[in-house]
Order: sequence, then C-alpha cells, then structure tokens
Amino acid sequence: MVDIPALTASVTVPTPPHKTFSRFTDGFGSWWPAEFTWSQPALLESIGMDCRPGGLLTETGPHGFRIDWGRIQHWDPPTSLSFTWQISADRIPVPDPAQASTVTVSFTAEDDGTAVAVTHDDWDRHGEGAAAYRDQFAGAWPMALERFRQQHDG
Repeated sequence: MVDIPALTASVTVPTPPHKTFSRFTDGFGSWWPAEFTWSQPALLESIGMDCRPGGLLTETGPHGFRIDWGRIQHWDPPTSLSFTWQISADRIPVPDPAQASTVTVSFTAEDDGTAVAVTHDDWDRHGEGAAAYRDQFAGAWPMALERFRQQHDG
C-alpha cells in the first residue's frame, strides 16, 4: 500500500467559532462551489449536509436527481467535524465508506476570528488511481475555503 499524504488547507474568518461552524455546516450550500457538483451551476438545486452524526452530504439536481456523496462521521460543534468523501477518482459515487477518503474540519478561535482547517486524508482507500486523484484535487480545498471566506466578507 502506498502512503498518500493528506491534503490540507486553511483560512481565517472574522467570526467566532460557533457562528463559523454553523455557517460552514448549515450554510454549506451557500458557499460550496457549484462547479464541484454533478449538476453544475446551471442545474444545481441544492447541496448540503444533514447536520448530525451519521447525516448525509447530498446534492439535488434537475428532475429529482439526488446523490449522497458523504456521511458525517464525527460531529462536535463548534470545534470539529469529519465526513467521508465517497466520490471515486472517476467521479463516480462509492456507496462503501471503506472505499472513501476522510475530510476533517477544525474550527479554532483566534484573536481575529476563527481558523478553519481542512485535512483530507485516507486517499489510499480510493484504490487504483488514488495518488493521481489526490494530486488533481490539490487546488480544490483552497478554492472552496476561499469561497467560504468570501461569504464572510459579503
């Protein structure tokens, strides 16, 4: 088994952890880049998370199209959460969480707000092509967190 390093990204926003956590989770659909979805911006109806342990991360698109692409594994407001990333290197949903990578998000109070840090790990679970998938994904979390930060400025 090849050891594939985690991807990390972080951003600081000017709100306290409890508001930042809520905006990240309850408001997921307001900041998540629509171009990262199957439906794409023109057809995406909603994307969000069922904010509880075991809750699903779901996209809804045109004509009732729905895809569950993750599940919340750890839920500790307002400090952290983690969820499975059940999308294969071929952009195909993977129903088996044992074949999913893990995204962990922490929210740490700072003098000027909250540091939000993402660690996307367990890439090897994606099997063949996992290292290339991780490399293709390298700019995704910085882009997503920048969108999240911009929402705080707006």
